Amino acid sequence: MTPLKANSLSTQLALGIDIGGSLVKVVLEEGDGSSDSAQHPLLSFVHNIASQNDGEIPDGWKCSVARIPEGSSDANSTTLRALVLPTADISLLIDKVKNNWRTGARTIRIAATGGGALNHKATLERGLCVELVVAKELDAVAAGLAADIGASSEEQMLVCNVGTGVSLVSVDSQGNVERVSGSGIGGATFWGLTKRLTNFKSFDQAVVAAKKDGVLGKADTLVEDIYGRETSKEIGLAPDLVAGFLGKLDADNLTDADVSAALLRMFVSNLGQLAVFQARLSKVDAVWFTGGFVQSAEDTGEESECSAPAIVRQAITEAVSFWSAGSIAAQFPRNAALLGAIGAIHATSATLSE
Repeated sequence: MTPLKANSLSTQLALGIDIGGSLVKVVLEEGDGSSDSAQHPLLSFVHNIASQNDGEIPDGWKCSVARIPEGSSDANSTTLRALVLPTADISLLIDKVKNNWRTGARTIRIAATGGGALNHKATLERGLCVELVVAKELDAVAAGLAADIGASSEEQMLVCNVGTGVSLVSVDSQGNVERVSGSGIGGATFWGLTKRLTNFKSFDQAVVAAKKDGVLGKADTLVEDIYGRETSKEIGLAPDLVAGFLGKLDADNLTDADVSAALLRMFVSNLGQLAVFQARLSKVDAVWFTGGFVQSAEDTGEESECSAPAIVRQAITEAVSFWSAGSIAAQFPRNAALLGAIGAIHATSATLSE
């Protein structure tokens, strides 16, 4: 079957898919001139379900609609219709798309990225009548950030992508992307320890409980635990400064919320330190934070101060401010968790339009 160049950027209609170990994020990018979203069953399905025009949404699937860049006029913006589902539901996605299959549907090219893009490539291509054009994950994140915030090509950026692990990516004034640092202490570390040490069933539940009910310091060894409160002040250290994370994990009066609060603070402190040190080396005064840890998949509406994404962002902001003494800013794109899917479209645009 001859590929149909339906989703090149020139047609103002494009689809990108970011496949991780646990989640698949699908983004349909539509310009104001898009009028052919129904030309392929996959595009039609994503358009309808993301717009909530496709009946009941399966459990565990999340849909949203947004416009990028944020703050731009409608004439210069693009509509995003996003669908997030468990990676385990890829077969269900294929079945649902096939329910709307039209005889004679041709193969289209779609952009893809993420650790699972190659693992699931054959299944998706065969099941959905598509050809996947795969972009490198960090290239896609950088391109997605630029599209989301409307960044100028002359801007130098430092991106801290927090997913399973952590990658720090430098994007220079020419748009070149380079991974300059990183850490294996990432989102998987936080959630793995949380699952092992508490009874929380979801990331959002653990984060919200940490903020609402957790008491900071109950699970950590503080300076005052070593020197005493007054002596700590005499030697110039704040009594509530953490001397050792999780140093009191064997305390009898700890709740799950206390442990989650300690784990979150430990993780974001390490993250903030890593980001600040790299920002100084890169000579930038801001770090953009992206990835699934920054904006959880359960966030599909307006954030409240008590939502998991808002809590995580505030914790990261405070950590960056602490380690930089307020000299470096933590910044967050509006569609942080979708940047891979968005950026895959832009990173592969030349190939898609061939």
